[in-house]
Amino acid sequence: MFDHLLLQFFYSAPLSVSFFAGVLTFVSPCILPLIPAYMSYISGVSLEDIKSGSANRWRVIFKSILFILGFGLTFILLGVPLAKLIHQAGDWLNYISGAVIIIFGLHFLGIFRIGFLYKTKKVNFEIKSTQNKFLGFLAPIVLGISFALGWTPCVGPILSSILFLGGTQEGYALGLMSAYTLGLAIPFLLVAILLNRALGILNKIKKYARTIEIISGVLLIFIGIIILSGSMRDISEILMQKLGGI
Repeated sequence: MFDHLLLQFFYSAPLSVSFFAGVLTFVSPCILPLIPAYMSYISGVSLEDIKSGSANRWRVIFKSILFILGFGLTFILLGVPLAKLIHQAGDWLNYISGAVIIIFGLHFLGIFRIGFLYKTKKVNFEIKSTQNKFLGFLAPIVLGISFALGWTPCVGPILSSILFLGGTQEGYALGLMSAYTLGLAIPFLLVAILLNRALGILNKIKKYARTIEIISGVLLIFIGIIILSGSMRDISEILMQKLGGI
């Protein structure tokens, strides 16, 4: 019984870490304050209507699902091949990437600050959708793609850590990227469903921005150590041994 629970823990831990990383990305100081504006821009509903609760809830939910679809597919379709390339590069890249991710973690902890992580690069797509229903349908998906391709001081290090983690062992990339995407997507969907009530909760979370940064830093250091030490390979070997004995 204990062995079975231990096996389940080893199997689920990387997926749980990836999911939690997605949630941390959502509540990160560079994403969280922009959520109300994102909701308004994605749905085409004014921020005042969203805050007052008079917005068409189903419209916001539908547009948000399309937005999630846009960034989710982008993360997975780009992330999985990148993780496979990382895996093919060999162990030397694991050592480098693990060390870099630990440095990112120290940055979040405030041990030192890395200037270029405060610069933002975004791919922006503009679609005038007011007079075309098809473009109106397409706009949230394209905005989701633009969001996924953006590089911010929070999304970049956390997302890259999941990519490198997926690259440490063949076959893990799809699961880890999917878990990360779910961790980021579910809070977006909850905000779309709850709307004005969710915005009130988000305002309260803002007070804990520094705590969120520290948690993110600890998580990145943890992932960096896993990659640097080759623990993912050990987990895989344990799984194979256990499954072979069943």
